[in-house]
Amino acid sequence: MASKPSQSQQFKITEASITADRFGGFAANSFDIRTSVAEFNVFETLDKPYLTGQVVILDDKALFDKINFQGTERFRIKMSSVDNDLDTVFERTFAMTGIERSVKSNDNGKSSVYVFTLLDEHAFLSSLKKISKSFNGRIDEVLIKLLATEMNLDIDLSYLFLPNGVRSLPLQSDMKGIIPNLSPIEAVNWLTKRATTVTGSPFFTYASMHDNNLRLGNLDSMLSQKAFNKELPYTFNPANVSNAESQTEFEKTFTIKAIKTSKMANTLKLIQEGAVGSTYQNTNLNTGQVFKTHHTIRNVLDRLQSDSIIGANQGVFDREFKVDGINVDEYNSHVYHTVTSTGTYGRHKSYHDEHDGTKFKKKLESRAILNHLYKNMLNIVVEGAGFIVSKAGVGDVINLKVVNDNVESSNAATEDDLIDKNKSGDFIIYDTRHTFAGTSHTVSMNLCKLERLP
Repeated sequence: MASKPSQSQQFKITEASITADRFGGFAANSFDIRTSVAEFNVFETLDKPYLTGQVVILDDKALFDKINFQGTERFRIKMSSVDNDLDTVFERTFAMTGIERSVKSNDNGKSSVYVFTLLDEHAFLSSLKKISKSFNGRIDEVLIKLLATEMNLDIDLSYLFLPNGVRSLPLQSDMKGIIPNLSPIEAVNWLTKRATTVTGSPFFTYASMHDNNLRLGNLDSMLSQKAFNKELPYTFNPANVSNAESQTEFEKTFTIKAIKTSKMANTLKLIQEGAVGSTYQNTNLNTGQVFKTHHTIRNVLDRLQSDSIIGANQGVFDREFKVDGINVDEYNSHVYHTVTSTGTYGRHKSYHDEHDGTKFKKKLESRAILNHLYKNMLNIVVEGAGFIVSKAGVGDVINLKVVNDNVESSNAATEDDLIDKNKSGDFIIYDTRHTFAGTSHTVSMNLCKLERLP
């Protein structure tokens, strides 16, 4: 990290205003609500190419009556760093899509609290449009063109690079097809789900609060990156949490305030859904050929290990688990069948086509690895200062050090014996909730990983 943030106020709201087209927009007339913002939340997730938000407004100036909210307003917020001469750390304009709730804040009824839901403007625009048009090219090229023409957005491809400097492009080569009456964001998600790496790892198109571009990344590149806080892990120690008053301001910055398992493993469900072992069949209507292959999560993990994407100590699949003497992944617990018509577009593939039959199951492998990645998801809450300094967010790797509360330090032979192997180590940040309230900035996030510490 570039600096050592303190626990004191890290940010200041330098702009918070509301307008609408009926008022002439921000350039003509807007309402300054900086002193009325009680809380602001912004949400990031790997699953969505846009941000969402929530703003809590204390209305003691009859603001609601003045604006006459109709769900067509815009909210602009700008926050600056207190420690760095008010450098801008976050700036965004959202569409105010609705009022989640409103309550009277005191007994005299002279003020009310309104909670508004927020949505990235490009996502709001996307909901108004439907696309029925042909596409031609590699998936990343199609995405670039689609976002530029339909939503005036750029996409950052730097998150595709592996540590060796090679860009991890989609396995799928040039495709040709028709986007079937989808919104731009639906089309983006539809195409992204089609893309896989050579290891069968999925791609993600997502947004970050740190810039206005969208990002295209994949699981291979995410797993291969260094944690943004490798030298300063976020730490959870029950003794330190209970004695928070004795910690220095700097120690508090990297202390995990709360930790819980947000999603527990359900191996039976994964088996039933075909994420462990399954059969994939394809019937080609043009050639009459039937392609059939067995998928197993064991092979996917082995491939990730052989390519040094993950280490040897994966912690999501029990290789020794047998049922009736047979490895559980050898069963065809689910059968997937698709029908394609290779050759319809000549040398080009359609959305569902692959000329090489072995590539048919890559989407299936992609789905399986995602299911295993999310099977044991961890939620933590930390101070937000480090995320502002490092510009970290979803898709980045975070390092945790969690002390096992079931082991007494006096009984541990080494410090390593005190560490919870499942809850410590490097995790991918799946989603975040940044909460700004008063002088406080906290981040609640869901984390996931494939490896267990040795």
